[in-house]
Parts: sequence; structure tokens; C-alpha cells
Amino acid sequence: MSTTDEDEMTPEEREKWLKDRGIQIETASDRKQVNSIMTGGRDKPPTVVEQVQNLSIDGQEGGISFVYLPSDTSKPMSNLKLPLRLVEALGGGDVLPSYVKSFFADGKSIDDNLMREQIGKQNLHKYAGSSDESMTKLSSAALSSVTSAGSVETFPLVRPSSTNKFEGVYIYLDEVGMLKHLPSNSRASKLAAQCGYSPAPNFYGDVFVGRVKSRPAMRNVDIDTEDIVDTSREWLAKAPSENIAWQQEVNKVTGRQGDLQPNHAGTEGVSVDAEGYSWTQTEEEIEITVPLSDVTNGEALNKKLIRVTFLANKVTVKYNSGVVVDVGLYSRLDVDGCTWTLDGENLIVTGEKLSEEIWPRLQLRA
Repeated sequence: MSTTDEDEMTPEEREKWLKDRGIQIETASDRKQVNSIMTGGRDKPPTVVEQVQNLSIDGQEGGISFVYLPSDTSKPMSNLKLPLRLVEALGGGDVLPSYVKSFFADGKSIDDNLMREQIGKQNLHKYAGSSDESMTKLSSAALSSVTSAGSVETFPLVRPSSTNKFEGVYIYLDEVGMLKHLPSNSRASKLAAQCGYSPAPNFYGDVFVGRVKSRPAMRNVDIDTEDIVDTSREWLAKAPSENIAWQQEVNKVTGRQGDLQPNHAGTEGVSVDAEGYSWTQTEEEIEITVPLSDVTNGEALNKKLIRVTFLANKVTVKYNSGVVVDVGLYSRLDVDGCTWTLDGENLIVTGEKLSEEIWPRLQLRA
């Protein structure tokens, strides 16, 4: 469509044109309709929170299947239903963000320091305006206020295209889950890796997985747990090549070449330098390397003068009673699985993570 054609559209025509191409728009009218349907008295359809809490849709009205994927790996994935009344009322498009957003209204606070560190990496500018000044004034309290009703981020596992019958599969997650210190969702990351993302992104907290079909118009269609766990399913087998093709097309249009997803801090064996130490990580453990040559005052290193203290959320290294490193950790360690050793004049501290996950950084505070 040409620019002239777009300029001649009515607002309603422009909205439909964008929705048909997979661009999610939630208008004030949409929000009003969702609220009216979901608070409609005894005959209202079940909310997503009610479905998750009951993990059963027996006796409920029919709907479009989607998947609940908890971060706690001891809990099973479950099939939920997107109520047909809600789908019909909103008249098409991807309705799942409007339906699941209430699940993310959990009242949990946002880490102010982590927010400021991540503000340039995540799409948080929309909450503060575009100017640098407005960004510096954005506080965790303000961000918590504007996301208190739930804030949904949509991550494409695979986008609709002619090679997959114009069906896309998406993860729906808490947009500020990392800032709330929600636990890492390893199953969601594994699913993204199976779709060709390398390294796989981190997802925080419980997530949902849904499917859309973009032709002849964007709408939600069924997906269930078997579609996710069965690696022989066609969509999952073809996702890596389709994502590569999509990225190549984007690079061609934008003039960029070889865009890659950045590695997470401290992974792939690449250490991160900090004041007085460096560190690396895997999903299972952190490793902190502390050079002791600067604290021995030219004397031979005396192992008996080394003291390493492991707490669940802190590591402290002392030499001759003086503090060398004191690090408050982003998440928790299994203290019984922690140890240290010497490699020449370098102290190697190994901490076993309590939960298998990649941390966005080592320290709790920047």
C-alpha cells in the first residue's frame, strides 16, 4: 500500500489494516469492552487468573486454546481457553494480550536500580516520554503505577509467513518481570532455543504461549501443550529456518548485516570485569576470579590468611582480615554447593546457583 493510500484511510480503516498485518493495537474502546465482558456478573467468562488457579475449564464455555507455562518446573504446562465472547466482541486481532494482562497485575515492586540499568535495553521509553530528561525522572514507583493493571510483552517464536500458512506462535510475558525479580522461566527459554534463537533469551515469571493466523485477517487460533512438547510438530521443526529468513529480509530492508542477538553477561566463557574481580556464569553456577597479587604487599601468598564467606545472596573474600571483595548477588546460591581454590595468585570462587538460570548481572545492585 502506498503512502497516499494510507493517508486517505479513515481511522477505522487504518486500525483494521494494521491489525490484519499483525500489529497489535489496544484502543480505549477495546479496554472498555474487555472490562465490560470480564466483569459482567455471574454469567461472565472465567478470567485467566481463575483458569490458572483452577487449572480446569470443565463446565466453562468454549474458546480458543492457549498454553500456560509456569516458571516453576515442578508445575505442569496447562491448556487454557480464550473466551469466544471476548474474541467476538473485539472483532479480530490478537486478543490474548488483553485477556492475560490481568495475570501480570501481581502488585510486586520494581527494583529501581535494575530499572535504570535496563531502561535503555528494554522498551520502557513509552512510559516516560522520549526525552532524556523524562527518562531520568522515571522512577520505579511511577513505572509500577503505570503497569499496575498488567503489562504484556509479546515475543515471536515464529512469525506468520507464506511458508507456515500464515500462522505465528508467540510468548506472552510480564513486560517488567525481570525488574520485579521474577524467577527465570527455563522452559520458555528452551522453547525459544528450539525455534532458533541463539543464545536463547531469558524470560521471567510465568508466561503464556498462543498462536495467531494472519490471513485473511489476524485472529487467534488453537495451540495446546502437545504442540509445544512434541518437537516433531511442523511449526517447531521449521521455526529456525523461518526465523533466519525473516532476519535476512529485515537486514536487507534496513541495510544492516549479520545482526545477532547479544550474549548474556558472563556467558559463553567470556568474563565480565568488575572492580577487584572478574566473573563468568552458566545456568548452574557463577565463577568469580579474584587476583590477590595486589593485597599481598609483595610477600608470598599465604593460603591460611584467605577467608571466603558464602551466604545465600552474598560472597565475601578477605585476606589477612582485610575485605578484598564483597558482592551482594542478583539471586540466591546453594551455599552447600559453593567452594574456592587457588590458581597461582588468583582465587577462584565457585558458587552453585539455587535455581538453574542465567542472571542478567552478578550484583543485586549496580
